[in-house]
Amino acid sequence: MQARRARTEQQRAVFGLVAAAVAVAAIRASQVEALPIITGDVVRNLLYGVAVREWGLDAAARPLAELSPAWRGASWSRLPYNYPPAALAFFTLVSALSPTVFFAKAALTLVEAANAALVARLTASRGLGLVYWASPASIWWVSREGQFEPLQSLFTLLALVALPRFAFAAGVSLALAIQVKLTAIVMAPWIAQRCWRASPRALQLAALGLGLGLLPSVYAELRWGALSNVLHFSAPLTYNPYYWDWTANMFSWNPGWLVLCDQLASYAMLAALVTYAIRIRSAWTVAAPIAFLVLCKLHTNVQFWYFLLLAPLLVPIEDRRWRFALIAAVPLLDVGSAVSLLGLPIGQHGFHGLSSVHDVYGVPR
Repeated sequence: MQARRARTEQQRAVFGLVAAAVAVAAIRASQVEALPIITGDVVRNLLYGVAVREWGLDAAARPLAELSPAWRGASWSRLPYNYPPAALAFFTLVSALSPTVFFAKAALTLVEAANAALVARLTASRGLGLVYWASPASIWWVSREGQFEPLQSLFTLLALVALPRFAFAAGVSLALAIQVKLTAIVMAPWIAQRCWRASPRALQLAALGLGLGLLPSVYAELRWGALSNVLHFSAPLTYNPYYWDWTANMFSWNPGWLVLCDQLASYAMLAALVTYAIRIRSAWTVAAPIAFLVLCKLHTNVQFWYFLLLAPLLVPIEDRRWRFALIAAVPLLDVGSAVSLLGLPIGQHGFHGLSSVHDVYGVPR
């Protein structure tokens, strides 16, 4: 009788999780169907995918405004492409399948669904997978605005799945994450330490996988200056709502209450991670998220959606309660996204794109 009651309660819990996940999927679907409001990055990425298919990789070295006068209205149209090659490859594939904002956002939302499943698997917690899937920051910046952070998170999580048995694959996956956005490199020391604990050979295989996996970046640098563009055209932008110095000119249009929330949440998260490291007398498990947060406090160009990578960086935490609490607290680093989802979008409304998410982008003839 007791066993039957336990099974019934478990079934109810699973049904509740599934129902909640479907409800979140419906909310995400409505956001995918809506036009971005604040950023036009998804259009810029799509146009470069179209351009690469039309003119080859050399197109990435040229600003969109030079490639076509019709593209001058796109975001950052006077700069060459300034993301690593894996990001360009993704949007080139997306543009080949369906060069629309809808398809790009739908594809990124599906990637985020895969990430939620991976978080659930790695943590052995369906509830934590649901927390990841239901993050307002993810819903807004991915399903609504089309930011491609989930791609970086996917390869980071796959690297964790591969460890320690498939160290070579872990190295390749980390290389792919870095080639989406460079910030994934903060995971390298923990992966190296995890492999070393398994065996020196595992560390060697991971290093080999990382080295071989980064070869596309070498080619991309020679072909269109991919990494040089990242450093030259991304770093000079001065904007960081989380910057350590509150008196610096870093906050642009952000209202004071939002800056205060961002500062308190980021310092609280950093303090919690340091406290955990002291508690377990080891910094290795939280070295990556601490390094990431410090970087975000010091760098002069940090956007709200960058913090979507933080949850995957917290997955290696071994204490289940600490891990759940910290990952559940990640959305607090961007309360503005929750406010935006309530119908009060916060930001400079300047989407540069067509009138519908279903409009097809192509080379003007």
